[in-house]
Amino acid sequence: MKTHLLRAALALALGAAALPLAAAEFQIVVTDVAGAGFNDPTPATPVGGNTGTTIGAQRFVVFQEAARIWGALLPSNVTIKVNSSFSALACSSNTAILGSAGATTAFANFQNAPVTGTYYNKPEADKLAGTYLGSNSASIVAQFNSELGKTGCLTGTFFYLGLDNNHGSNVNLLTVLLHEFAHGLGFTSAANSSGKFLGAGANIFPGIYDRFLYDTTAGKTWDQMATDADRVTSGTNTGNLVWNGPNATLYAKAYNGGKAILTVAVPAAVAGVYAVGTADFGPPAASVSVTAPVVGALDAADAAGGLETDACSTITNSSALSGRIALVDRGTCTFVVKAKNVQNAGAVGMIVVDNVAQGVAGMGGTDATVTIPSVRITLANGTKLKANLPSSATIGADPLVLAGTDASGRLLMYAPNPYEGGSSVSHFDTSAFPNLLMEPNISADLPIATDATLPFMRDIGWFEGSTALPTTWVLPSSAHAQGANGAFYKTDLTVLNAGAVPANLVLKFLGHDADGRAGVEVTRVVQAGQTVTFTDVLASIFGVATGFGAIRINADTNNLKIVSQTSTPPPSGVGTFGQAVPAATGNDFATTAAAKALFSLRQDAAFRTNAVIANATEAAAHVDLALFSASGAQIGGGTADLQPLEMRQIDGVVTNLGGPDGTKDAFLVVSTPTADARIATYAAVIDKSTNDPRTILPATLGTLGTNGAWVLPSSAHDQGANNAFYTTDLTIGNAGTAAATVTLKFLGHDQDGSSGAEVIKTIPANSVATYTDVLGSVFGVSSGYGAILVTSNSTNLKVLSQTSTPPPDLVGTFGQSVPAAGAADFVTLAAPKTLVGLRNDLSFRTNVVIANATNQAGQANLALISEGGGVLWSSSLNLRPYEMHQVSYLDMPTGFANATLVVSTTTGGARIATYAAIIDQKTNDPRTVLP
Repeated sequence: MKTHLLRAALALALGAAALPLAAAEFQIVVTDVAGAGFNDPTPATPVGGNTGTTIGAQRFVVFQEAARIWGALLPSNVTIKVNSSFSALACSSNTAILGSAGATTAFANFQNAPVTGTYYNKPEADKLAGTYLGSNSASIVAQFNSELGKTGCLTGTFFYLGLDNNHGSNVNLLTVLLHEFAHGLGFTSAANSSGKFLGAGANIFPGIYDRFLYDTTAGKTWDQMATDADRVTSGTNTGNLVWNGPNATLYAKAYNGGKAILTVAVPAAVAGVYAVGTADFGPPAASVSVTAPVVGALDAADAAGGLETDACSTITNSSALSGRIALVDRGTCTFVVKAKNVQNAGAVGMIVVDNVAQGVAGMGGTDATVTIPSVRITLANGTKLKANLPSSATIGADPLVLAGTDASGRLLMYAPNPYEGGSSVSHFDTSAFPNLLMEPNISADLPIATDATLPFMRDIGWFEGSTALPTTWVLPSSAHAQGANGAFYKTDLTVLNAGAVPANLVLKFLGHDADGRAGVEVTRVVQAGQTVTFTDVLASIFGVATGFGAIRINADTNNLKIVSQTSTPPPSGVGTFGQAVPAATGNDFATTAAAKALFSLRQDAAFRTNAVIANATEAAAHVDLALFSASGAQIGGGTADLQPLEMRQIDGVVTNLGGPDGTKDAFLVVSTPTADARIATYAAVIDKSTNDPRTILPATLGTLGTNGAWVLPSSAHDQGANNAFYTTDLTIGNAGTAAATVTLKFLGHDQDGSSGAEVIKTIPANSVATYTDVLGSVFGVSSGYGAILVTSNSTNLKVLSQTSTPPPDLVGTFGQSVPAAGAADFVTLAAPKTLVGLRNDLSFRTNVVIANATNQAGQANLALISEGGGVLWSSSLNLRPYEMHQVSYLDMPTGFANATLVVSTTTGGARIATYAAIIDQKTNDPRTVLP
């Protein structure tokens, strides 16, 4: 069954880009006539990595690059054909239709459809069916304006045809294409402006997209709404229409920054926090903190009937505005004009009062000369504020509330009132910060990336279906082998199937320092809801007598949680020392777009560090390694040309790459210039006396988003069981280009942490600070433990810890590394978390840490699930603001292994950090299990 879809037109007004509306192989099918569009022979100079020498050739290169990016990210064995052309579209000197793109058809109730009675856009439907549905004709049609920038067609603003994002004031065609291809791939509602779904008669169905559109006021998704009128109402329910997909929600919690707010301090009659709409021009309101008196701006009424308070002409009370935040009315001119006029009068910020009763809305426009932040408030709030001037206010961000999301961290959808045809519903809301690809406006500061759009594709089913290419994980290292200083390491591999159907696995041992494609493969099945642990996986599954290397796990589902534990007997031979290492997948890999860094590396008399790099693809890849000291100076480096699926361990990585012996707190940057490469990496910092390894997992470098606030769930300067004494070293890496001001707040445990001690530190740019025994040295704690809240003016921090104790013989140390939890790591109403491979028996005990990351009370619900899927134990915790609580092994039942703890919350707006420590009963060595 199929139906035709209307394609959204892409329009651009002067100063504002408005979009009214596994490799998968894309085929760009040129439909232009000779001499036009892609066949335009006009000579062009190569630009920004585009080597084309004619306008037509350069256009084709950009389309190919957009297809390459999406093709590398999505799985399909059906070629996605895109009929593409350039032609003269409607435009004027200050407005233009940029183009249109979208799916040609949609299908429902086809073979392998994950959800019946649901339309899927043709590219996804073909992929799920494993063949062309209907015909092998084009899946997407894309048409763009060949006249853009010419006289009379948005004069002077052209499509930028480079691939490097250096578009200046022009329109980056590559970013626009990534956006528009996404609409064709499924980012669009199947309901029209009247709320009616696609189809006719008995074949009227929602789209898969509509099953994730959730109205928080109605408490229903769009497919659950009884009438078309209900959907019309929801489509203008500003701030209350959200994307209810778990994958995009999880991404937003890692990517989105603090929500822009307006905080009014005085007078008391208007004091409080105000919701705001943000501007596309000037510095993002969420990235600044501007505090000043609020003064109403006055100007001469303009001929178009403007007000004396709309800042549409030269300001007449400049002396009153200088150094103040200007309050202006929405009126007859653009928002950019208002901002420029009050800025010229000396204002340090602008508040625009809406002139219609509606929710908060954003402000479009571009002007690189606007340097002050601007926000927009509702008519009701503006009326109240105007009646109580002068006042004092701050334009800034709430670091614990994510921009562009609801209280549960779900992405807001664009639902302005009145409805905007082509833009409403089928885009993310404009309040997100940083800006997202699928907002209705293509912002000038967007990177060339798919951001939340890729996990959105996972939500709507792009990675499901029997014909999907396998989902891939790579465990960077496993062992059944002798180690240094008499150690013998063995690896247990644990796989949880959190899905509703059996998971078919193909495990492939890749070995090390060799092409891994010929590695041994075995198949296994993990039943739905069950956990399987392959003890000593190399010996028991692959028959390895001695060896080490990476393991690739392919599956027909993405609902797996995979973690390993590698351990060795200590020198005494009693008990074990070890570490837990999760398998890498998705955004864990270093790619051309995302370098990875390993922090807190060490090579001296007490510790050695080994680093692992593993090629997760079946193509050769080049890897660059750069080693830096804590001060940010490069002290070493190297390269590696990895064969397909090759794993390589770099022993003594600090000195191996040229760093001096005696180095502490170094960091290693792992990057690759190889297109489509996926490099897994991690490091093990190993105590030379005990052989105990501590896992250092990779952190993403680059401007990929912000984590807002971080919570280290646990730190200690305290006595432990069996005469252990634990201390915690806290490491903060500032990957930014400016010094970071960091506030450390010790929250303690089993109490309201709001009044905890605070200490402010400054960390220079591109450097690392380690606070040894942080509780003792920074907070003066003589005996205690608890969580630490880390907040900063920087969005480029990497925060981790190492907690250790001397062993009973006091020779060396053993311990664990625990990264601080950022926004993506928190348990929320929309995103429960799982801790895999827990154990309480004669050999091991497990403690679980639960920490409330907000200043509001919240409930944490715990459910311990056996390896067979049954519930072993459950509990609920009522957490006070900023409270940390350790769930002891004594609180849980005994006699279990390979269990999973599900941590969830029923509290809206809750942010709960969690992790588990699996502790050897003989040695007291803890292994970190992350959610």
